Amino acid sequence: MNAIELETGEKILWQGRPAPRCYTFQYWKQALVGSTLFLVSSFWLMLALELINEGQPVWLAVLPLPLIMGSFFFGPAQILLARWRWPKIFYQLTDKQLGTSAGRSVQLSKITDIKLKKQGESLASLRVAVEDSKPLIIHCIEQPDRLISLLNQHCPQLKV
Repeated sequence: MNAIELETGEKILWQGRPAPRCYTFQYWKQALVGSTLFLVSSFWLMLALELINEGQPVWLAVLPLPLIMGSFFFGPAQILLARWRWPKIFYQLTDKQLGTSAGRSVQLSKITDIKLKKQGESLASLRVAVEDSKPLIIHCIEQPDRLISLLNQHCPQLKV
């Protein structure tokens, strides 16, 4: 686990990581559409191979190949990649900054807004708006109320 670099005297207030199932299956609708398209295009390839055996042109089997590869990457591969990335992801809140294991951190004084996306009774993702920068996304945190209350305490300009 890569630690976020702390300044001298900086205190860690909260640490967390995404809930594994929530993080892995956050794009389940996309995976479902991609898997369906993958199965349909695979069936198309199977039919094309049968037609080639009966003397039809080879290009019939070449047409579905890009669709098969694209739909696999768009669908089931997203779940596999998310599961592979999960052990490397964590978040940390200090009294001066909010950071991720991806190396991105934002000063608490620059946080302007938080949008909460509920994904269960005690599970949510947070979109942290930062002035003069793109938002920081905190995915699938269990007990997000604790993180939000800590952010409210340390960011007086914050809107939730």
